[in-house]
Amino acid sequence: MSGWSINAPGVQSVLTSVETAATELSTALDGMSAAFSELSSGAGSGLADVPAAVQALITSEQNRLIAIGNRITAGSLGASAATIGYVQGDEEMAATAQAAASQAASSGDLSFFTGAS
Repeated sequence: MSGWSINAPGVQSVLTSVETAATELSTALDGMSAAFSELSSGAGSGLADVPAAVQALITSEQNRLIAIGNRITAGSLGASAATIGYVQGDEEMAATAQAAASQAASSGDLSFFTGAS
């Protein structure tokens, strides 16, 4: 394979780190709803607009957060599949996986990697 030089154990190490960080990010985002509830119940009359403003901010960023999650997942799946193709000596498989990851990162459609139609 003339155009490829992949350190498979190194890729695995990076993917493990990415998975850990993605899990931490997801946990932090999930914790926002609990924090929002506390903010709503704890805000006094002088801060009544604060919970609504925080909720509006979270809602306005929801699509961006979903897109970030899609990119993380697609990039990880694409790197993994491309590395498998490389290790198996299948340059076409590796290139196809990379192209699918790029498309999935934009669209959020992970069916190439999950086998779902």
